Amino acid sequence: MDDIFVACFSEIKDPRMERTKKHLLLDIIAIAICAVISGAEGWEEMEDFGIDNQEWFSGFLALPNGIPSHDTFARVFSLLDPKALEAASLKWIAQVKELLPETVIAVDGKALRGSARSQSDLKGLHIINAWSCSNGIILGQLKVADKSNEIPAVPELLRQLFLKGAIVTLDAMGCQEETLRTISEAGADYVVSLKGNQGDLFASAQDCFKLVDGGLRVLSKNTAIDKPDTLHGRVEKRQVEVLDASGFKELIDPRWPCLHSLVRVTYERTEAGKKIKEQRYAVSSIDCQASQKIMNAMRCHWNVENCLHWSLDVTLSEDACRIRDENAAVNFSWLRKLALGLLKNEKSFKGSIRRKQRRAHRSTSYLSRVITGN
Repeated sequence: MDDIFVACFSEIKDPRMERTKKHLLLDIIAIAICAVISGAEGWEEMEDFGIDNQEWFSGFLALPNGIPSHDTFARVFSLLDPKALEAASLKWIAQVKELLPETVIAVDGKALRGSARSQSDLKGLHIINAWSCSNGIILGQLKVADKSNEIPAVPELLRQLFLKGAIVTLDAMGCQEETLRTISEAGADYVVSLKGNQGDLFASAQDCFKLVDGGLRVLSKNTAIDKPDTLHGRVEKRQVEVLDASGFKELIDPRWPCLHSLVRVTYERTEAGKKIKEQRYAVSSIDCQASQKIMNAMRCHWNVENCLHWSLDVTLSEDACRIRDENAAVNFSWLRKLALGLLKNEKSFKGSIRRKQRRAHRSTSYLSRVITGN
């Protein structure tokens, strides 16, 4: 087995009792990662993949009792500490992949719909994800407590990440004092959508732009116009206007940390011959002079939806997964995201994620390339 893999994943504490350890923990984790990269969507498919490729695995794994059964995979991942698996995976990725400095970290939540536990009257698990827009990999995840929401979970996740120098983007749910303070104290900037959940701040931002539209002279106003997008017959234009928040101290509650800019985004699109115009608002710690930087960050935020959540649902069938054990569901979700990042970063084969998965399933040499980059 690769020395780097052993060094990183050996830090995970084996949660099993000694008498039940028929298979090595590192063997189980290695097979699971390879199987999910190759399209496995459950424990049985993990076992099948291991059996189909036992000869290949025998070349670098100990396999003292052959390939683990699907029950073993299920039992181990239901016991394994998700944070330990996450930390070991990220440490491993950092050593086997050449990563770019973090620019925009997009944070958003997603439900695991298939994990709903109707007998306990509990909805599917909800997980907050932090996605690296520059590297196309998952940086961290955190399960939202049952019968809670994202508000207390987001700052907790952010405190686990290295944010310095990056821009953190969040939807309106993330517009909370503690969240923005956590980002600022970590030496990062933020661009956060603003809606009615922060009624006073939202109304203040709208009022500030109404005053400017009415002819009020302001300290600084900057505009960035994005290149129009054409998709499926729809043409969309975006314009970002940024105001210096210090010019509206009387209207804005000073409790919001490092709030330097008020942002209004105007979307104009044509659909089926009809022109539609809408406006959205955001707040940012970035200086208002950097309107293009703010626009780029807002566009990058959609990576967490398009590159992560959409791929998890459509390609990796996350919502169809019926793993209901909480710990196992969280760990399997992490394996999917880890696999997705590795597949996206493999550039030698120009194909969809699904085609790459199938190729990895057919060819262990390609699977090795996805894992190591060589």
